[in-house]
Amino acid sequence: MAFVALAVPAAAQPLPLDTIDQTDLIGKVNEKSVLPALSVVTANQLNTLDAQGNNALVATAANGLKFEVNFRACDDAEAEIPEGTDRHCKAMYMISVWEALSPDQEADIQTALSAFLKDNPAINAGRLSDGAPYIVRYVIADYGTKQGNLVSEFANFIRSATDFQNTVSPFYPQ
Repeated sequence: MAFVALAVPAAAQPLPLDTIDQTDLIGKVNEKSVLPALSVVTANQLNTLDAQGNNALVATAANGLKFEVNFRACDDAEAEIPEGTDRHCKAMYMISVWEALSPDQEADIQTALSAFLKDNPAINAGRLSDGAPYIVRYVIADYGTKQGNLVSEFANFIRSATDFQNTVSPFYPQ
């Protein structure tokens, strides 16, 4: 993961909700098609490449939370995309990763993570092999999704990731 989630206020502001048609069906889920909905709930968005070289988005919420949006199950995964054609993905996931935690409080950290997951069953959270906490939410969109649904998915992820940050922050040195 090439970024770490931090809680610093973002300088830009999200776009007003009325800048999108919430009933508009997005048939191709990709870095271009989700950008309007993402712009409604985040302050900044940046196109980037993930670790596998696929297009991804890095977004910053108004509260400073950073997260990455990655796309999977793309029809064009094995083929080159013709010029002017957008790739069609059937799934995306949003992920935030924080700096690695010290293993000194392993039992307390695991207890906090278990409690968080019990209260948030629609999300996955844990620690990477280096001890870095992460939170991830998968979105399946086999047949597309509406702009309003994307707004809700992004907003719910930001809320959950902010709650997760509040769960893990006591384990960092002050």
